[in-house]
Amino acid sequence: MISSLPEFFAGYAGLSHDSGPGHPESPARLSAVIDAGREIVGRKKAVFLEAPPESDLTLARVVHDGSYVDLLEGLSPASPSRPLDSDTQVGGATVVALRETLGAVRSLLATPPGKGRKCFLAMRPPGHHAHSGGGMGFCAINPLAILLAARQETYPEERVAIFDFDVHHGNGTAEIVARLPRRDKILFVSTHRYPFYPGTGSGRDNREGAQGEGVLDIPLRAGTDDDDYREIFEEVVRPRFAFFAPHTVLVSAGFDAHRDDPLGDMALTEESYHSIGRWLSETAPGLCAAFLEGGYNLQALRDSSRAFLSGWFEG
Repeated sequence: MISSLPEFFAGYAGLSHDSGPGHPESPARLSAVIDAGREIVGRKKAVFLEAPPESDLTLARVVHDGSYVDLLEGLSPASPSRPLDSDTQVGGATVVALRETLGAVRSLLATPPGKGRKCFLAMRPPGHHAHSGGGMGFCAINPLAILLAARQETYPEERVAIFDFDVHHGNGTAEIVARLPRRDKILFVSTHRYPFYPGTGSGRDNREGAQGEGVLDIPLRAGTDDDDYREIFEEVVRPRFAFFAPHTVLVSAGFDAHRDDPLGDMALTEESYHSIGRWLSETAPGLCAAFLEGGYNLQALRDSSRAFLSGWFEG
């Protein structure tokens, strides 16, 4: 049953995902965001989303290569973590967390275009660097892209806008979107530091279709602050969204452009994240689902996610 209130999904299984000793993508990140969500729920401005976990990772096959999903499903619950690349690990606990996340994704598939629904998915590992062939950049699978592709199969005429405000370009999401059959129904917008990891998002791939669909990468300089971001947001992001007029909005919610983040070298504050949330509260007439991505200073992450949720859920 779909709640009339916004929903907060707390992916508790993600607390057991092991990124490795001393890794910045730690379980404490998820705890910080869940704490922020509890505050919003405690004020009766949202409810917890309860979704049964998937029994397997079949849903991930809608965007990820079968051989990669086979590798993940070959891990038993007790399997120790193993590296995918120099900064990304997966193990048995990871797969349990991914099944939980996919359960929440499954619940969102039932929301028809135009049916108002807000949901924040606090889960780990994050997802926007995961590409069709596998994981990278702390990410194992790409739940946002999975939701998008699965919804296209059910609602082929749905107009979906993606907004990624993580400090890193969502290269995995961009690569998967470029493979989907109904790209004329998708707008992908990303604000991110450039040049920076993963090296994509320069703006060279930008394109605009007749109805506003396409790609809008917005590379930002190191040190970008609230005033800089507000100008870009008002002059570039909002007009493109208004022109495209999406039925559904999917969000990669990364908070690592905060001035206190140890990895981003940017200068945003809670003010920007609250403003993004307020804007989202007015933007999508139908489903609006946000997925937790980056943010590596725990206090900044807690404060930024609280500000974002307050703006989005409370207006």
